Amino acid sequence: MSVVVTVAQLKGGVGKTTLAVALAAEFARRGSSALIDADPQRSAMQWALPGRLPCPVYEMPLDDKPVEDWVRQTRTVAAQYVVVDSAPNAKTVIAPIAISQLTVLPCTPSGLDLEGMARTLEFFGTVRSRWPEKRCVIVPNRVDSRTLEGRQFLEELAQFGQTVAPSVGNRVAFVRAFASGQSVADFEPRGPAADEVGRLGEFLCRELRS
Repeated sequence: MSVVVTVAQLKGGVGKTTLAVALAAEFARRGSSALIDADPQRSAMQWALPGRLPCPVYEMPLDDKPVEDWVRQTRTVAAQYVVVDSAPNAKTVIAPIAISQLTVLPCTPSGLDLEGMARTLEFFGTVRSRWPEKRCVIVPNRVDSRTLEGRQFLEELAQFGQTVAPSVGNRVAFVRAFASGQSVADFEPRGPAADEVGRLGEFLCRELRS
């Protein structure tokens, strides 16, 4: 069976797709991986257009199709790791969380994003009330953890009572990787963005094994 990791957040603009693509590429280095683009904005599909990502990307928006049909469709994807880039809306976020072993919740340092995190965790709690084994990890995104502001933001995230993963900085390499259709690790293998994604991938793998 595939290990399913969903990247979810009800508020847009937090780097959800960027992290989903980066993680799918990172998992491809550890085994076979695939990325499901469940967001009608199709950002992951656009990233994949040049055909230079190290894993396949499948377009599977939930839209108005029955959830059972969407779940069956996701199970046709054959890979050791399957990453789901979910849509940032309340209507369709529960199903991707429900099929995953681990939900990754990116959050950037702003008050609006913290509010979005609180709302997203409410939906995650709804799923966990039915399936207590479901787990989530908060990923501080576009954060410099060396600064006072960054450290304060990490403290705010810790107050949600969930596991907080290593942070990912605000790196222009992600923008350039999108423009080239590559993962950030392939675009700039020795850059800080690739290092941060590698640390995050290792952290998530440990979470999945625990």
